[in-house]
Amino acid sequence: MTATDRFTRTARGATLVSAAVALVCVLAAIALSLLGRPGSPVEQVEVTDDAGVVDPIRLEDSIGELRTYAPVRIVVWTRQGEPSDNINAEALEWARSQPEKDLLSPDGRKWADGLFLLALNVEQDDTVGSGQIATHFGEDVKVEPVSEQKKLREQGYDDFRNRSWEDGLVAIADAAAGEMARPAWTRAGISLVLPLVLAGLALANAAGVQIMRVRFAEAADRFTRTTENVHATVSATEFILDHGFGGKVRNTAASLLRQYDRTLDERDAIADSSRWAVTAANVSLWSRIKRLNDEAGDIGESTGVVQRATSLYSADGQWEQVWQDEVEETAKHLQEARDSDTIRRRAGAAQAGELAAFCTQALAQLDDIREQGTRGGGENIEECLERISGIRAELTRRMQAIEAAAMPSNRSHARYVDKAIMQERRRRSARSRSITGFYDRPSFYSPTAFAIGYTSGTRRHQAAEKARQSASRSSGSNTSFGSSGGGFSGSGSSSRF
Repeated sequence: MTATDRFTRTARGATLVSAAVALVCVLAAIALSLLGRPGSPVEQVEVTDDAGVVDPIRLEDSIGELRTYAPVRIVVWTRQGEPSDNINAEALEWARSQPEKDLLSPDGRKWADGLFLLALNVEQDDTVGSGQIATHFGEDVKVEPVSEQKKLREQGYDDFRNRSWEDGLVAIADAAAGEMARPAWTRAGISLVLPLVLAGLALANAAGVQIMRVRFAEAADRFTRTTENVHATVSATEFILDHGFGGKVRNTAASLLRQYDRTLDERDAIADSSRWAVTAANVSLWSRIKRLNDEAGDIGESTGVVQRATSLYSADGQWEQVWQDEVEETAKHLQEARDSDTIRRRAGAAQAGELAAFCTQALAQLDDIREQGTRGGGENIEECLERISGIRAELTRRMQAIEAAAMPSNRSHARYVDKAIMQERRRRSARSRSITGFYDRPSFYSPTAFAIGYTSGTRRHQAAEKARQSASRSSGSNTSFGSSGGGFSGSGSSSRF
């Protein structure tokens, strides 16, 4: 069984486990939603209709059909009032005036336990209803904060404005019944949202595992393709000179074998990961798969340069094309440096002229090197590669001087430009396919990298400055019981409708 097959089998098992977890979470959400409904009958309903706007018997029957999470006594009081009235204070005064109703706690400072008091102040009852509505709670069944109390009252606003006073009071009582003394586990965030979120995470994990499976298969396939003839490639370097660039190539070949063995072990270790380790949340495993893919790419590049060098040194195969490509890459860099308008604008005419003169001279040398290389031979090729390397090193030195001269005086601008140039240099060096370009990747300075990086860094700096400058320019509830409260601190509030 191949490494890809082994990992696929494990990923399939991990996906099934995630799917099962998702199903269990969905079923749990359904069960909790059903079990989390209020089931206690309202303990007692009392209606005092001083405003004469409701049918007390019918209102008591309607509210009495409600279900709550704990035994609750619901008291409704209506009165005719004025807009200047404070319904909270009026309700408190009414409760104090009728001690037989036991609406207050023994010390008189809070509402009685298990009490829900609805107080309606009717101010207008002709064309459009208007007034105030208050909701007050015993400490053991209180709904907090005040903003939540207002949400309960809002359920009756439309009915009140339509003068459907009974319907409005029932709507508020119904909303309050589902919130008073409500256990935390019955709330949608726990009974519904949390299980569904967990189900979503399980499904996301299943999808992530499948993506991981594909990534591993791609990386493993890339590794197989790039290492197909690795031993033959390394063996062929035995006839290359063991000094200068030839020595570098032979060292690369030796490193290539060690990298191949190390990456092979890593691939097999990933393929043999346990089912519990194959999860989308396993950052380490993602990193190992990415590293496997990167290592396969590095092996492919090293293999390519070793094969090209072997062909060139032994004058075998398509070595003439390899040699042509080797010279042309450096020639292209010199032509870009000589003809760059960006370098001319940023560094000034004097330095740009010196660079252009060097490039013209170096291109002439390259023509001579090109001709010399066509004669083939290991020692001859070795000398040619050394000469090309010297030209590239001098071009890098001159480009560094160009950058120093062209760097903006503004420190912030300079940081953006420097970062963009370095990014472009790394990107372009990684694309080099020449032998000399492979070995001077960390240091070589492409003239085009300067031109593109400088422009890109400047644009990013301008955008950041613009954003910075832009950034620099850039009915409630009543809880008062009035002066008659006398230290009363019971839970509740009121609002207008």
